[in-house]
Amino acid sequence: MIIWRIIRRRRPRRRASVTAETERLRAQAKAVLPGRVHDLAAAFGFDFTGRVTIRNNVSNWGSCSSKGNINLNLNLMRIPEELRDYVILHELCHLRYFNHGPEFHALLESVCPDHRAKHRALREYRLG
Repeated sequence: MIIWRIIRRRRPRRRASVTAETERLRAQAKAVLPGRVHDLAAAFGFDFTGRVTIRNNVSNWGSCSSKGNINLNLNLMRIPEELRDYVILHELCHLRYFNHGPEFHALLESVCPDHRAKHRALREYRLG
């Protein structure tokens, strides 16, 4: 009996290039973003005790892990502060709801009433 196996070729991962500009943004992000996460967490009553990691992702502005850590894109330093805060609040809301369900959106609406407009505005900025 012959068993045939289909070998799926993986798409090569897109990797962000490392330049002097990238390293400058990384240093700036490490100096600014963790403090801002803690400030917004305290201001809006989130119990944030995790780590903030700065990444150079090509596909997202931020993410949240099940361990309560927040990953933020160093390119947040290129966009207006109000949109930066929106991304941080979005990730803080994921600490309570790990999905985009109705409860998540209700919480996001309570901490960022104009989140829909900010989400639309964020789409004007490209990653990678």
